[in-house]
Amino acid sequence: MKHPQHTTNPSARCPGAAGALLFSAVLLGTLGGCGGVPKVDYARPYPVELPPGPTVNVQVFRQSFTLEFTNTTPEPLGPGTIWLNRRFSKPIPKAIAVGQSVSIPLEDFRDEFGAPFKPGGFWAKEAPDTLVLCQFEVPREGKEAEIIGLVTVQSEAGE
Repeated sequence: MKHPQHTTNPSARCPGAAGALLFSAVLLGTLGGCGGVPKVDYARPYPVELPPGPTVNVQVFRQSFTLEFTNTTPEPLGPGTIWLNRRFSKPIPKAIAVGQSVSIPLEDFRDEFGAPFKPGGFWAKEAPDTLVLCQFEVPREGKEAEIIGLVTVQSEAGE
């Protein structure tokens, strides 16, 4: 009578075990890096020392996961930095032309520690951040930069 071969390889006894082990290792390796905050070079604290400038008639809307507005002023806006809630920033490297519409993903805005603005959504683990204030930091030639106010139109997160 023949005895079955004994082996220490679990995949020899159960062909699906090797695949399950490999899948688990790949899944854990993929999810292992999800806990950190991606670093960005523009993360910095709000410049409280800058003088407030005028509020311009540019209406800013939160549309689910984006910040949207059109430059309705008679001059280009920027380049500069857009600030949300005096906490989250996003540099705008080029001027926004008169009549130009802009749509920026909310998660592109970062606080001084690199944490993103939380837009919310169905799969969100945390409550979304509310947008209450939008400002544009504009450098001025030969002068200190100033903070220009934009008209923030209230909208619900997830709309």
